[in-house]
Amino acid sequence: MSTFDRSVLKQPRWILAIIVGAFVALSFVRLGMWQLDRLDERRAENAVIEDRRAAVTRPIEGLIGQYGLSPIDLVDRAATVDGTYRTDLEFFSIGRTYGDLSGTLVVTPLELTDGQLLAVVRGIVPPGTEGPPAVGYEPPTGVVTVTGIVQDGEEPGRIAEPDPEDGVLRSISRLDLAFIDRWIDGDVLPISLTLVDQSPANPEGTPIPVPAAELTEGSHLGYAVQWFAFAIIVGVGVGYLIWRAGRIDSDVQVSSGSEPDRDPVA
Repeated sequence: MSTFDRSVLKQPRWILAIIVGAFVALSFVRLGMWQLDRLDERRAENAVIEDRRAAVTRPIEGLIGQYGLSPIDLVDRAATVDGTYRTDLEFFSIGRTYGDLSGTLVVTPLELTDGQLLAVVRGIVPPGTEGPPAVGYEPPTGVVTVTGIVQDGEEPGRIAEPDPEDGVLRSISRLDLAFIDRWIDGDVLPISLTLVDQSPANPEGTPIPVPAAELTEGSHLGYAVQWFAFAIIVGVGVGYLIWRAGRIDSDVQVSSGSEPDRDPVA
């Protein structure tokens, strides 16, 4: 049978151990709470996206009239737009992968009635497709009605996009709309449209539509559990070391005037 000598708690090294252990454990708890806050933010963002995807498809002019050209208010909304494809300005983004789908991304600017250009992501074609324009996947000529999901392009990569050698944009690694606007003659809108449907249809092959991004909660909950587990481990570990330092085995016979045996601390 063991008892605990409370005088151990007054020793400077164990006071310091308690202070450091408490600081570390509370830091882990704070990190866990931060991950839970991130999880709430992700869930709120997903709810907004779901609501926008479920809303009625509207003409893009109406959306711009209501929200302006603020990408944060327009992204993930379903829109229709009339215009004429500018295949002379079409460009590729090769080596793209979306789940099990991989190939070359085809982007064709659509000239609107007011002369502005809207980058339309028409879809994925097989690797090695000749072009641009994509041979065998030409869009219809004349005025078309395109239905799709508004996006704000893609963030620039860590490595700067190389300038086209002859000043003609034919290939790009990421859909950076600001970079595209530099190399396409015309007023390129700061939003893009991922094609879902169009009328009339392509006269030849149709690129495979880019699937909508899957909404997930990420790894925030798992990270939060890990941080809370680390906090518990630190608290239990410091407590165990202090208990070992102050434990007295009462069944050990001690001579008069001698101190009871305590467990050595590793």
